[in-house]
Amino acid sequence: MSIQDQKLFIFLIKIINNKLDISLIDTVILAGGLGTRLRGVLNDKPKCMAFVNGRPFIDILLDHYIAQGLKRFIICVGYKREKVIQHLNNRIDCEIIFSKENRQLGTGGALKNAQGLIKSDPYVVLNGDSFIDINILEYIRWFQLNKNDISMVITKTNNSKRYGNVNFDGDGLVTNFEEKNKSSLTNCINAGVYLFKNNFINFSSYGDEFSLEMEFFPTLIEQGISTYHCNGEFIDIGTEKSYQNAQLFFNK
Repeated sequence: MSIQDQKLFIFLIKIINNKLDISLIDTVILAGGLGTRLRGVLNDKPKCMAFVNGRPFIDILLDHYIAQGLKRFIICVGYKREKVIQHLNNRIDCEIIFSKENRQLGTGGALKNAQGLIKSDPYVVLNGDSFIDINILEYIRWFQLNKNDISMVITKTNNSKRYGNVNFDGDGLVTNFEEKNKSSLTNCINAGVYLFKNNFINFSSYGDEFSLEMEFFPTLIEQGISTYHCNGEFIDIGTEKSYQNAQLFFNK
């Protein structure tokens, strides 16, 4: 589906049906990262617990999606996981289940480890160290009506060299992923939000430790990864500079 077709499709969604109940759709948050580049500001906390505008970043993510109707979250926790669990056990506005990792599994290994806890079809996957201002209801409806199997939210940025680029064809299907520090015609990056059709992937063919971005997605290009274009503000807390930018953004 082209970008223009996608925009028309979203417009029609708003007119025809804005009452999709997404409360039963599972959301997996990959929150087991070490935050090595943020050691100076984390004070012995896992990255998802970094304070942004006075609150742990994981709470900002949860608030954003709970407000839109998501209610069941599977949090993949690893490094210093007891700090995340203790903090989130105090929330009563959603259901939270913890997928515990005894060692670093990478983003792919973390998702594989959580498979037994996922009930819904489809399900959402989020990176626990980035935020994009997306209407998740529209994204899920688009995914379902187009009968996609796997989809990735992408967004344009002026700093795509830092993240690596996502290239796609006229139908919006991923053609390749470019490495960091390379120029691109699209300047589109992976925004760290995905939708998966349940049971589409047999994760048993992967090891316990692997990366979604580097090892998993590139192998699925021939099967078709659809891209969903989002113009909302994108923020991440992966480096000290981007962490400071996040402070300014959420302070607004």
